[in-house]
Amino acid sequence: MKQTERERVFLVKELPSDINKYKPIPISVGDFFESNSTDALKIKQKGDDYYLIKKETNTAHEREEHIINIKEGEFNALIKCAVQFHRKNRYIYPCGKHSCEIDYYLDRLDGYARAEVEFDNNEDMFNFTPPEWFGSEITEINHEIHENLGKVTFGELKERYRQRGITLNKVLFVNK
Repeated sequence: MKQTERERVFLVKELPSDINKYKPIPISVGDFFESNSTDALKIKQKGDDYYLIKKETNTAHEREEHIINIKEGEFNALIKCAVQFHRKNRYIYPCGKHSCEIDYYLDRLDGYARAEVEFDNNEDMFNFTPPEWFGSEITEINHEIHENLGKVTFGELKERYRQRGITLNKVLFVNK
């Protein structure tokens, strides 16, 4: 399956107060090659679904995704070939007439959170007003800032943002 993503990406200043109402979707991602800012070959587990994904960049806001559904056994065999790996919990959260995907990273990236909002057309994308709990927009640098995400720590990621004049603070997740 081939699809085009049209999105804007933001840091999260703080998680919405009602985030615990939404069930997290556990996601594991492995990269087969050192990632770069344009293309990627990935393997992904999203809940009970497994995928092989090839991403190709058109613009900072649009990427072509070629997605192949695979079986759990195939995922388990292929993940051993990944050169880097990370985990996160994704929350699908309402955001006006859109929904956003809030990714809260785990393990060595614990405390890192970002939100993606996908759009059907450019007009909606460029007219979108982010809510107060969103932080800096990182759409233009999202792919380069996440280079080798499966290998870096929160501190290293914070330094990458600092070098671009953006402050990255840990976001606390409080289970209620």
